[in-house]
Amino acid sequence: MRKITHPHIGMRTIKTAVAVTLSYLIFIPFGLLYNESYPGVLGYIGPLYACIPCVVCMQSSLEQTLQVGLSRFLGVLVGAVIGALMILIPESLLSFWPFKAVLLGLSCVVGIWLCTEVLHRPAACTMACILPCIMAISGSVTGNERHYYAIARVLETMVGVSVAFLVNAALPARSKPSQPQDGSHSKD
Repeated sequence: MRKITHPHIGMRTIKTAVAVTLSYLIFIPFGLLYNESYPGVLGYIGPLYACIPCVVCMQSSLEQTLQVGLSRFLGVLVGAVIGALMILIPESLLSFWPFKAVLLGLSCVVGIWLCTEVLHRPAACTMACILPCIMAISGSVTGNERHYYAIARVLETMVGVSVAFLVNAALPARSKPSQPQDGSHSKD
């Protein structure tokens, strides 16, 4: 007869699930679900970009979670600044696709340079490139709204990284199978 095995669910999985759940629940009581009727930055805030860092940043150790979380936060911050600076570019130029294509490439060069050479955080490069691309390509983020969008992404990322860190600190490092205290292996 074949033994039925159950999937192993480790503490990192549990911590990730708890962190994602908590990150989502933080926004619900305030009705922060990307409600465009809210003024300013509040209309751009919701739980999605807080849940993502919980998944990405949760690591096996607290120190690893802190390092990945810090890189994620710095990358989002750099990307948000680059994306928000695009507001200085006239909308007529941004709507000209060859200009936008070159701008996207340049924003990646600047983001990667800032993260690697200035901040010495190569792991931050990904978000430093992704966020300006989203801000430049997305048709829903234009004009002054880019500032709100950038601030919202930074705030949501801060929430997600903080929750991942706190959950990793609060829950035990790893679940180990229970062993009998006296060293015997009785099947009582």
